[in-house]
Amino acid sequence: MMVSRAVSAYSALVLALSNDVLRPTFGFTPEAAPVSSSRVGFALRSTSEASRQAIADDGASSNELDKDTGKPLWAKCINTVTPRTMPLNEAVSQAANVSLTEAVDLIEIGAVWAKMDDISEEELMDQYYTTGSSTAAEDAFTVDGSGKVQYGDLPKGWGGSDHGFTRYMQEEEDLEDYVERMASQRYRRILSQTVIDAGTDIRVYPHPRRFPSCYEIDEARLLYEDTTFIVVDKPPMLPTQPDASNYRECCPGCVNDLLGPFTTIDGEKVRRPLICHRVDSVVGGCVVLSKDGNGQKVFSRLQRERKLKKLYLTATTKPVPLGMHVHWMWADTNARGSMSGPSCQFVSHTPPVSRRKARQSWIRCVLEVVKCEPITIHKGDGHTYDPGEEQHYQSTIRLVTGRKHQVRAQLASLGCPIIRDTLYEPIAGLTLDGLIDEDAEQRMDEGVATVKIPKEPIGLQAHAILFGGIRAKARTPWWGDGT
Repeated sequence: MMVSRAVSAYSALVLALSNDVLRPTFGFTPEAAPVSSSRVGFALRSTSEASRQAIADDGASSNELDKDTGKPLWAKCINTVTPRTMPLNEAVSQAANVSLTEAVDLIEIGAVWAKMDDISEEELMDQYYTTGSSTAAEDAFTVDGSGKVQYGDLPKGWGGSDHGFTRYMQEEEDLEDYVERMASQRYRRILSQTVIDAGTDIRVYPHPRRFPSCYEIDEARLLYEDTTFIVVDKPPMLPTQPDASNYRECCPGCVNDLLGPFTTIDGEKVRRPLICHRVDSVVGGCVVLSKDGNGQKVFSRLQRERKLKKLYLTATTKPVPLGMHVHWMWADTNARGSMSGPSCQFVSHTPPVSRRKARQSWIRCVLEVVKCEPITIHKGDGHTYDPGEEQHYQSTIRLVTGRKHQVRAQLASLGCPIIRDTLYEPIAGLTLDGLIDEDAEQRMDEGVATVKIPKEPIGLQAHAILFGGIRAKARTPWWGDGT
């Protein structure tokens, strides 16, 4: 596909916004130390086919279950306190019982965190307003030259009741809120070698979660680029935000390392593109990144004003009813980062009885199914999905509101779950307003008990996006063109 490289109409707007004070985002992100191409996976651009297979094997092994806890090895976390002042790799080596070289690998991939000393209010104010670059001595916890902490170390799930991704993306954050929030964040990811003081708390993930799909990113997946925005066709099974144990193999990291370096409107090198919105890991398709905080700010504003248009493609084994579908999602389960209860979203087909209850407890979800037609999925055609003898259908969906798992939850509630979506297939056809008796409640309980996070790409693609004159369309989805 030809890549559009044009000066965006947003350039003037971005310049006009350049005097605004940027809201800092979560987590200090250090400038990574130079990486050795001899170590598998960290020098992404030069990764060979053999190295990619080694990464895939490493990813498979990290998904093995721990004998003691029954959880995946990548979830294992070691917390310890350094007994004396020492190099970080030595501390990691002792904590994780690995060699010094392996310890450096863990640092470079972003599997090591340290608890920072208490930061004074004066230091936090300096970080909030700073316009200069950090000194070499501060590289372990560097802040970029704009005063905006580099986007990347968001808590898993992009916030929840404590921080709230929506809040800081959509509202100006005042100084008092910033000081309080930063003071409450204890651990910082360390990406470069440094010396750790005695008594420092460190956290190590000895088996980083690997994402081999990172290495599917190439020039053909660069859908659009201008002086402000980058749009890529994200491969399925690649997260948009960094995992706690892996800072590099995520959408912004892989795009930067495999397609960069990028430059801003001022000709400055982009350290790492910023994510403008989220697409689930198991979903492929269009993802928008920004080269600076102002572009991210513009995108967020367009999103609030509903000036974005998004089209999704879905693959199901049942036809999805055409037309507009309005459902209501229980608000507590929609908060990103909420760790209580099942990770699936529950919806109701019946609107709340009052506007007050709608505002307090429910979130309105709207999408339009504009096309649904039968398709053929061929077994072994670049994927491992077995279509069997069932008829499959591809639907084109226009997203009106953007909620967590919205398309997946709404289609499942209609009895048309997306193929391979093991998180919603068990609760297909079950809705909150349908819990009218004990039998219905039992069916819901039994369904929820069997939901699982998908481990393969599901039949959903973020197919196209339109915002501010920018148009981008993803390539053919993994299940083929349907013919």
